[in-house]
Amino acid sequence: MLDRARNLGALGIQLQWLEGDAAKAEDSFFKINQKATPIGETEIRLLKARKTPNGIAARAIMRSGSGHKYWSDFSQEKQDEVEKLAQEIHKLIFEPKLKNPIKTLDVPIVGNLPPSEKLELILEFVNLVNNIQEDKGLGEDLIGEKTIQLLKNCVKLARRINSNDPSSLGLHPIVYFYTNLGKPKIGSFYGVVSLILHLERNKYFSKFTEVRKDFEWVIWQDDMIPEIVRKSKALEAHEKVKQFYLEIINKLLNGVDKKNIIKEIVAEKKFGTLKTKIKANTSDSQGKKFSGETKTAAFIRDALPKVPRCKICGGYLHSHSISIDHIQRRADGGNATVDNAQLTHPYCNTTFKN
Repeated sequence: MLDRARNLGALGIQLQWLEGDAAKAEDSFFKINQKATPIGETEIRLLKARKTPNGIAARAIMRSGSGHKYWSDFSQEKQDEVEKLAQEIHKLIFEPKLKNPIKTLDVPIVGNLPPSEKLELILEFVNLVNNIQEDKGLGEDLIGEKTIQLLKNCVKLARRINSNDPSSLGLHPIVYFYTNLGKPKIGSFYGVVSLILHLERNKYFSKFTEVRKDFEWVIWQDDMIPEIVRKSKALEAHEKVKQFYLEIINKLLNGVDKKNIIKEIVAEKKFGTLKTKIKANTSDSQGKKFSGETKTAAFIRDALPKVPRCKICGGYLHSHSISIDHIQRRADGGNATVDNAQLTHPYCNTTFKN
């Protein structure tokens, strides 16, 4: 041990002299450390934005409020709140864990992703919900108030997508975020987030609810999202996907038959050259043993038509987001009997109906 200590004491330490400020020194540090082992693009972004509220929020959500505490400088009260909010967001978006082949419709909003892709999705989700254009645009958060506000905004939107919160639209994950083969659609996730933000700003939820049943029929029968996002990254295409969804909603509101919606959109070429496709088929027709993909496709094909529908809007119901509604209102003398009960989305029951 003594010999090792002497050897260490004899080693020279290499230093690099750099002229400039702290920002230039930081950039140089990243360049040097990437020569041995490259660091992922998102990881670099978060390292540079490690003290920003969106950077801290993304780290907290990634680990469901556990792991290394990038928020440890905050007061204990604020640390607890960060962890509580992050846990809820992670649960709403990524749980239950997706198992393949799919044998249940109780799937997460976002399926299994490699850690680097999951981290990127979370950071972009935080930025998108909070309208953050640059990672370091909000500056540093030294006390936690900005981080907590960003997380609260993310919780609100995640609840709106699918939860038992009274505001929840209860969007069925299979219909909105997966292909008929059970593959997650990240472009659809970003598009739905953008759509909900638009509906919120323009007080348009009631209009969406009016045509929701036919809207879901259109997006499930003709899955055009892969074509819309194919020439760009999923995040970069979120505005196109949002506009595509709004085009469907507005055409339905204007009385266009649901079976003609995609034909009209393709003909108008507002979203470039799109081609209507028959739903993707699996590639194992030559073999005698079913692949996991085929098993998933068969399950979704047979299970989805049996899903209960909201008695108010006619949209698909999901087990995580069901409300029991009085057919005859309590205010009008309706009793809490089975005959006077109906299954609805939380939003349809608490807001749209009223």
